[in-house]
Amino acid sequence: MSVQIARDSFARQDLCREVVATSQDCDWCGGFRYRSGRKLQALFRYSTETNGGRTHEHRGLFCSKGCHDSYHDQ
Repeated sequence: MSVQIARDSFARQDLCREVVATSQDCDWCGGFRYRSGRKLQALFRYSTETNGGRTHEHRGLFCSKGCHDSYHDQ
């Protein structure tokens, strides 16, 4: 299930992310997600959803939105 994290009202699209259980590391920084000093076995998959109902999944799994934006030069 994806969650909306950002909205571009001019382009009429949302940036969404979902948690993906994996043992893989971040495609940009090679890091992992941590909570309270523990490594979590999950990363984020990002997608763009338009008001028209189309969904475009972005390539890669990332530990944060910053890594996603750096990887895709946004």
